[in-house]
Amino acid sequence: MMTSSTPIFYSHPQSTALSTFLPILWPYLPTSNPLYCRLQAPHNIPSRHCVFAATFPPPAKGVSTDIPDDFTILFADRSRSEESQIWLFNPLATKPSPPGLSPSEQGSLTAHMKAAILFLKNLYIPEAPGWPFSPIMIFACLHEYITQTVVKLAEEKDALSKTTEWNLWNISTSAIAKGAKERRPLPEGYTVGKVPEDQLDIVLSTSSIPRQASTMLMLPSVGVLNPHGKLVAWGYIGIDGAFSTLYVLPEERGKGMASWVAVELLRRLDGGEFADMGFDGKSGWVHSHVYEGNKESAGVMKSLGGKIYSLDSYTYVNIKKF
Repeated sequence: MMTSSTPIFYSHPQSTALSTFLPILWPYLPTSNPLYCRLQAPHNIPSRHCVFAATFPPPAKGVSTDIPDDFTILFADRSRSEESQIWLFNPLATKPSPPGLSPSEQGSLTAHMKAAILFLKNLYIPEAPGWPFSPIMIFACLHEYITQTVVKLAEEKDALSKTTEWNLWNISTSAIAKGAKERRPLPEGYTVGKVPEDQLDIVLSTSSIPRQASTMLMLPSVGVLNPHGKLVAWGYIGIDGAFSTLYVLPEERGKGMASWVAVELLRRLDGGEFADMGFDGKSGWVHSHVYEGNKESAGVMKSLGGKIYSLDSYTYVNIKKF
């Protein structure tokens, strides 16, 4: 039975966090995919002092840890400036809607989210890049149940900076790989490969989400170049394993290029071609956030066999007001 007793967050050493957290998150895929993949990103270099935490303590040497039913796992990289910083997962996010959460489940989730905010507020990491951090915490990929809870807590403190809502699509990469050969070819003279570093400016300038060049250079990508060597279409696997940054220049649209890039990117991910970059594709899933009403992107997701699983958000909270 769920309770609203005050949970405690424990920091886990980076050296053991993956071996502890990944097996716990695996049964909850694809809902847990954003955190499952973000934990493994090669961007988590020790000098960034990323935070790995959970509402259960690290296992003692040679002793397995009992995982409660109502747990939360959290990852944070607060030094990412305007990029997404905080990912978390609670198994209540897998509950169907309707009927939604029971009062006891909602009480438990509220207690966990409040504890998470206070845990992050009280972290002292002066050796981390960007310290002291901005008071605005950026929560990424929040499931609708968690969004509602965090937003309510923030509004009570007048601490909600903003929230943006997106439809969360989940896509099976193995299904994509099986059907990749059925694509129509690219136009004659067009070539495909990694997005050229010297053309990264156009990728950054067309993105609606703040992204750092240093982040993009470490991400798997597929780009299409026209016969003159100009980048005309591209897609990336995001830092949290998301299918993201899909874009086709306006003058090249209507040729099926968006779907072509998407299939090629996910085919390579499923085949392990990005494993040397730290993206092995072993979860078998990618997710993508699409604004309601974005018919073009939604059409691409449908063509990939994707389905809407929930309404997710990116939520900005002013930590100083807690």
